[in-house]
Amino acid sequence: MSDNGVSKEIRRRLYAFGDGIARLFSDSRRQRFLKDMVAGLLISGHVHLSKVARAISSGDADIHGVEKRLSTHLASEHWDMSPVADELLQRSANLVAEDTLITADLTDLAKPYARKMQGLGRVHDGSDPDKHIVSGYMVFEAYVRVGKWQLFPLVLEPLKTYAGAPTSENVEISAHVLRIHEAVHKKGTWLLDRGFDRDELMLPWLKNQVAFVIRQRGDRHVRLADGRKLAITALAAELQPPAWPKRWPKAGYTTCEKVWLPEALAQELLLVVHWRRPDSEPLLLLVSPEARQPARRAEWFVKAYGKRWGVEDATWAIKQRMTLEQFLVRSWMSIRRLLWLVAWAFFWLNLWGQDRYQGLRNALINHPWRFAKEVKYLFDWIALQIRHLLHPRPTFAFADG
Repeated sequence: MSDNGVSKEIRRRLYAFGDGIARLFSDSRRQRFLKDMVAGLLISGHVHLSKVARAISSGDADIHGVEKRLSTHLASEHWDMSPVADELLQRSANLVAEDTLITADLTDLAKPYARKMQGLGRVHDGSDPDKHIVSGYMVFEAYVRVGKWQLFPLVLEPLKTYAGAPTSENVEISAHVLRIHEAVHKKGTWLLDRGFDRDELMLPWLKNQVAFVIRQRGDRHVRLADGRKLAITALAAELQPPAWPKRWPKAGYTTCEKVWLPEALAQELLLVVHWRRPDSEPLLLLVSPEARQPARRAEWFVKAYGKRWGVEDATWAIKQRMTLEQFLVRSWMSIRRLLWLVAWAFFWLNLWGQDRYQGLRNALINHPWRFAKEVKYLFDWIALQIRHLLHPRPTFAFADG
């Protein structure tokens, strides 16, 4: 397939995907806006509406007029765009089976120089080595893991509590998780990092039969089968063998123990303790009853938790390949809508893992101008190549022949 043929096929599939989202609305103007935004975000690799306008326009187009049109639709109070977020949740939820892994995290959108944006809160700047507290937004993100690398977004939402709403972070996070839990028909297993191990989160999830594996900070106390109440760090020390194996297992040493939370004694959980090396700090995982299936040994939970890192890869791809933190829209409604559209663009990148995209994947991987190196994160790499191929004014110089 020639360069032009590859570009035409990618563009055709991209706009066909956008058309599927646009069909949620009957107004042709809204439909055009949605198709242009999803395509423009991917082709430009940027959330600035001026850059999106350039990416979807020909050389003689009125860029300022296109930008103004996109901005008007994004900020308009005369239509409800929430079906876009609802459809994203439902389409990703349809991919969840009993053994599917679901990852979630919080990420900051630092806006240290912002003054006029609505709902600005105070967040730790994750890109700052010193983690200074700056103006910005905190975003809840959740993804479905499919195959080796696909991460389909379920929810990408800013937390209202940082904007001064009468709620709390725990309430919002729990509400998002339970909403997803209903959408996936209570299937799948959640993989969550430290910070999600708070009672205000875990107790409602246990009550609603959420299957989860949550890494522990170590200060939690649990009840043992013999009636004792111990900190899980102390329990981990008891579970440590008196003498480490002479031949250390390649995958590390893993053990487990049945435990109960003092606040939920009717729920039998599992504490999984894993040492990567004898001198390393143990990994502490608390497993809910619904996640404890017959075929899942303690080692399975450790291996599964290692896949939680995918949410970090997804966050990096969204922030870097679409420069998410550089958005300039000011209203809370516009920010939410922009996040939904970015999530849809990321959804399309992950569709490239399906068999029907294999021909295009091979065409890009075997392209003569591609640098000969291993592709680690396909969704990230595909986003970069699409920008080179489809942008009307590409910055990549194609070599002759």
